[in-house]
Amino acid sequence: APLVYYEGDTIVNLESEVARAAKLKCSSCGLKGAALGCYVKSCRRTYHERRAMWCRTHMSKNRSREKSMSGKPVAGQKHHVPIQMISKQPDFLATSTTGANKLVFCGSAVSGEEKYHLVKVASDCGAIVSKCWKPDVTHVIAATDSNGACTRTLKVLMAILKGSWILTVDWLKACNEANQLVNEEPYEVHLDTHGCFGGPKNGRLRASENEQKLFDGFYFYFNGEFVPAYKNDLLSLVITAGGTVIESKDQLVALSYGGQVTAKTLVVYNLDRPKGCSLEHEGSIMLQRLEQAEDLADKIGSQVIGHTWVLESIAACKLQPLLAH
Repeated sequence: APLVYYEGDTIVNLESEVARAAKLKCSSCGLKGAALGCYVKSCRRTYHERRAMWCRTHMSKNRSREKSMSGKPVAGQKHHVPIQMISKQPDFLATSTTGANKLVFCGSAVSGEEKYHLVKVASDCGAIVSKCWKPDVTHVIAATDSNGACTRTLKVLMAILKGSWILTVDWLKACNEANQLVNEEPYEVHLDTHGCFGGPKNGRLRASENEQKLFDGFYFYFNGEFVPAYKNDLLSLVITAGGTVIESKDQLVALSYGGQVTAKTLVVYNLDRPKGCSLEHEGSIMLQRLEQAEDLADKIGSQVIGHTWVLESIAACKLQPLLAH
């Protein structure tokens, strides 16, 4: 349905579009639920089809117009088919160096209009659109601010670790204008909203040169309280980056007794400010978190870091100094 889109995990306008479509009968099959209309705004024909279309009458007129302009028949479906699908797919596929069956697009913090462009280019070139991050994503299209900085989302950080393209929405527009997939490099994102520079390119180069993973040989123990869903994301990032997660304090202590604790064994504590408390109480909680992490690290001979060290290292695709934050 044309007015339905995602804002984060929320579907916008779904109920109103369902209600609207429920009253509309498909001009092709006769059943209700036809949300899409003919390209010609004055035409009242509606259809169930998923791609942009002209109705039979306006399809014929459009084909005649194209034929008169080109001097030869237009390739496409036969006239008796009620709907003509409009796609640039052959042109896109002819210029795709990676192969359309390998292209997987994913949006990061994009608006409804930007998602429309993403889906359109994907449809034209035969790419798959993934709502969530998956390891086979080849292109993350990220919204950027006036400085060209993108939000540091899980999708962006995962794409850095995997060496996927992280591109501005302008790449989609350039593809549309050129009617082909254009070179990605001029549209690569270089900056995030935390001021970290160069991570996407560093990630691509590391992946292309088959370098060892960023956290290879590191052990991480997350001490104290974290928001469960956020902690799961942190663990996923650490594992994707080649790190090993120590799941319990007993396991951590056992490693120390076995002489396996090294400079790459890290006790991670939460640097996010607690919500719903006074400034004084907030400072007390933050100090307590640090002291608890330091006590544990002292017992086993490891180092302490704030969880933001993990994020900063991945965002830059470069290990940051190992200092407690």
